[in-house]
Amino acid sequence: MEFLYCFANASLTQRVLDYLLRKMRPYVDCVTVIFLNDRWVIRLTLDLDVEAEHFNDCWAVLSEHGIPYHPPTAITLAFKDLDKGCGLTQVMNRHHVAIVSHGAPTPDEVGCFQEQFVSGLGYCPQSLV
Repeated sequence: MEFLYCFANASLTQRVLDYLLRKMRPYVDCVTVIFLNDRWVIRLTLDLDVEAEHFNDCWAVLSEHGIPYHPPTAITLAFKDLDKGCGLTQVMNRHHVAIVSHGAPTPDEVGCFQEQFVSGLGYCPQSLV
């Protein structure tokens, strides 16, 4: 089962990842977080054995904080390469996307990415708040 949602900023993204870590961890197969300058994308793959109540709760949290995302070709190809087992750096270079994390939900990686990006820019864009 797969969800693909986008979020307006880093805070919302971290909130969703924290929820997945605390409440959905036994059911999460993989979470991929991509930063696209004006938004954050989370692809969530759940175990097929997830109970209906947990599935509905997860869907509600994702819908409350973000909107469903329909990826362009480059993002779709990046996801396919990740699914094939290609390395993160290889996928980022090939498809020109910033993959913040891939695997278990890790809210801390979003914070680290946010700090490094902001320090490099010298200011904080709205999407990194």
